[in-house]
Amino acid sequence: MAYKVLIIDDSPVLRIMLGEMLKSLGHTIVGEADSAAAGLKAFREKKPDLVTLDISLPDENGLQVLEKLRRIDPAARVLVVTGNDQKSIEEKALSLRALGVLHKPFDEGELQAMLEKAGKAR
Repeated sequence: MAYKVLIIDDSPVLRIMLGEMLKSLGHTIVGEADSAAAGLKAFREKKPDLVTLDISLPDENGLQVLEKLRRIDPAARVLVVTGNDQKSIEEKALSLRALGVLHKPFDEGELQAMLEKAGKAR
């Protein structure tokens, strides 16, 4: 399944890298945001099939953003991306029904496996 993806991450390098990986896997990038506020606005406007959401954002924690996304659209498909390996973050993200947690650094194969797993969970 090809997704229309919104990337929410404060790192321009990661947004580019993730965007290129997603495009090479056949997905379309419908928007990018570098903060929680911009990400929530883009989510409302772009109505993506999938959101990649960084945990560390300049204005809010990604888990707070995930909670807000759930209020906007309880069925939102969100893949959490983090450089933090704390088990509590992963547990909280999964309890908020994130499709999964992708740990930085990751490669295209790991991203593809996570997206395939998410597609099967539909």
